[in-house]
Amino acid sequence: MNILVVTAGYAIFDAKGQLNGHLAYLTESILTKKGHSIKISNVIKDTWDANRELDKLLWAETVIYITPIMWFNMPAPMVKWLDEVLVYEKTFVITENYGEGGRVPADNFMIVTTSNMKRSDLGKGAVLKNAPHIDDVLQPLVMTNIYLSIRNQIPTFHADNVIAGDTNWIAQAYEQHLDAHFQ
Repeated sequence: MNILVVTAGYAIFDAKGQLNGHLAYLTESILTKKGHSIKISNVIKDTWDANRELDKLLWAETVIYITPIMWFNMPAPMVKWLDEVLVYEKTFVITENYGEGGRVPADNFMIVTTSNMKRSDLGKGAVLKNAPHIDDVLQPLVMTNIYLSIRNQIPTFHADNVIAGDTNWIAQAYEQHLDAHFQ
């Protein structure tokens, strides 16, 4: 399978973006061993070219987004990548029925996310009471993929409590996640 990994290992506050980079490395390493073809798009680098990125997106059968959650969204470089790569008449067209003009040939997408919120925080408190699942926080990215006609969402992997908590569990749990969802 052709898999595009779009990664945004972004440094902010105490986070240095290294965990997201490591998850991208694990993704490439594990899925290559399983026989998949992998292309990486690192949106933090200023050297990416929108046309090459578009070619990668249109090549992919599955897109994996590896991104921290920042202010309940993706970091600005990930949003910029989407803004510049999702081109009218190449990745979508306007249709009578809103959201039915996606032209991206990929069938699947998966989100891998890191955050400082605890999994137990979801669905509680003033901020997250209407977000019982991590995908509720990530709706902009979920809805963007569905708009592009990438309709099959592989379950999200959420590495939680990554700044204040113990992160030693993440690599093994992520490998198990990939094993469960990719042949």
